[in-house]
Amino acid sequence: MIWALSVWWLGEGLGGLLSGTASPVTGAPGAVILYALIAAAVWPRSWAPQAGSVTAASPLGQRWSLVVWLVLWGGLAYLIVQQTVRAPRALHDAIAANAAGEPGWLAAVDRGAAAAIGSHGLAVCSVLAVVFALIAAGIFHPATVRPTLLLAVAFGLICWVAGENFGQILTGRATDPSTGPLLVLLAACYWPWRPPSSRRC
Repeated sequence: MIWALSVWWLGEGLGGLLSGTASPVTGAPGAVILYALIAAAVWPRSWAPQAGSVTAASPLGQRWSLVVWLVLWGGLAYLIVQQTVRAPRALHDAIAANAAGEPGWLAAVDRGAAAAIGSHGLAVCSVLAVVFALIAAGIFHPATVRPTLLLAVAFGLICWVAGENFGQILTGRATDPSTGPLLVLLAACYWPWRPPSSRRC
């Protein structure tokens, strides 16, 4: 966690959050801050199996783990509607720029996604903002927890391919896998489960 926070500050510039151009589609708020969140989420408060989720059994507890989720996804909803990010062709240009140096098939995915967005950046960002808000709020109602987490997983996987290009690991310039798989892992930490019941012989 200390390493993650240090790299997030010194190496990632706080994920570019203060620049006004940080976009969740291309990797905001930065991978290493998610490492710290996941470390806090899986830190065991007790070694005894407990009902709930991994995060509920962490020092954060049920309440604060929900607050962390709300702040994360609510923050992503805010980032996606920043003026620079929601500009008509900003999302198109960001995704199209990713094609440079990628294998042909992945570059084609980038160009296709960019072409589909075109100059409709505001509409796409607005839809994503609503999706992020639903993910942020859906974790609080027991009936919507699993669909919410599956929606978070879907976004993590889609943006990992089309927006982050697998963290650019195929270009030889990657320093981390980016945020996509970490959002999936974080969602797994919130998945509700029950420990196996003990049977008396």
